[in-house]
Amino acid sequence: MAQFTNVVQKQLYPVVAKALDSNSKKWIANIGKFITDRHDELFEIAPYDRIYFNQKDVDALFNSLGITEKQVIDIIQDAYFWNIPINPGCVKEPSIEVMICAIRYFLKKKMQREAELSTIYMIFNGKIYASLHGKFWKVAPPRKSKEVMDYVVNIMLTDKYDLKKEGSVFGAMKKLAQTYIEKYKTKIVAEDNDDDDYKGYIQQLRDRVSSFLLNIATLYYEAYENKLYLNSETDSLNPDEFRITDNDAAMASRITENTINLLTSQKVSLDICNKCKNENVKAMELKDIVESLLSNKDNLPKIRRLLNIVICDFMENNRGKRVGSVEFIEYSLKAKPHSKNPLINEAKDIIYGWLDENSPLFRKRKSRLATANNYYRSLLGYFVLSICKAANK
Repeated sequence: MAQFTNVVQKQLYPVVAKALDSNSKKWIANIGKFITDRHDELFEIAPYDRIYFNQKDVDALFNSLGITEKQVIDIIQDAYFWNIPINPGCVKEPSIEVMICAIRYFLKKKMQREAELSTIYMIFNGKIYASLHGKFWKVAPPRKSKEVMDYVVNIMLTDKYDLKKEGSVFGAMKKLAQTYIEKYKTKIVAEDNDDDDYKGYIQQLRDRVSSFLLNIATLYYEAYENKLYLNSETDSLNPDEFRITDNDAAMASRITENTINLLTSQKVSLDICNKCKNENVKAMELKDIVESLLSNKDNLPKIRRLLNIVICDFMENNRGKRVGSVEFIEYSLKAKPHSKNPLINEAKDIIYGWLDENSPLFRKRKSRLATANNYYRSLLGYFVLSICKAANK
């Protein structure tokens, strides 16, 4: 049958392998240049941009190997898929076929890093990443609605998403490439592949990128339609109130979600309560307050908000120091009675509101300033030490 043609492995691969024997350093250098040229887009904390792979990039690919696009077309036009409708259509793209051959070449030589880089390069071929990005973001491009995407990344994403765990589009695609290679490397280097097998390897990579972008796009449109976004007055992690970098914002978001997971998956820590008790607040009373808070799922958005404010405040004012360190505890528990930052004052309001709702003893004693401060410091301390525990895992 037609699908048992064996053009890619028997005819194209030897051409690409011979070119790489002489020009593998140029190939890797060209990938490095592509990454450098697209650095700002690739290392964003969210897929704001299409990240185009244009004809200039295609030409650079072939120049790095010392072969031409026409040479490749002349070979692969004999493959069964060339003259029929095929899904995915990108299997007909000469640069894609060269890239899958390069991945095979490096895997056969056990050059794992080079194989991973070639896979990342293939991901960002215009027929894969940019094409899929355009498919999922036709209505509201995320760069034009950045506040919505910022909300998705900082509020909606959890650590089950590689974008959240890795902190950038490039990091997530690198992880995707590593997982892909681990699963398919034995098959890709096999000697009995036909053209339909290569179609399958290309489709598998494309499908993984598609799933990654679809998952983000689904949350994005949920936020977009519900008018959920980070704004500079209340929610932004990088306005006049908090001047932190995008990378710090991503890290703050990850630590926030890790702490939420810790708080909701484990019992209230009596050990932490003992560390946060004082002359007015006993450990068991603090435990009861925190249990009451966590038992009501409606409190989770405000808990997440408090954690994020505490973390971002520390990052802004303690450059180069680590969340979860002794400095973090000391700074976060230090009194800030006259702060002009509305987010710090919002955090105070959140804690005092919780104490009013969940502690009958606080309601009786809060008229005495020193006592109110002790309750505030005790409850804040529980969350600060919980952040430390999550950050240091």
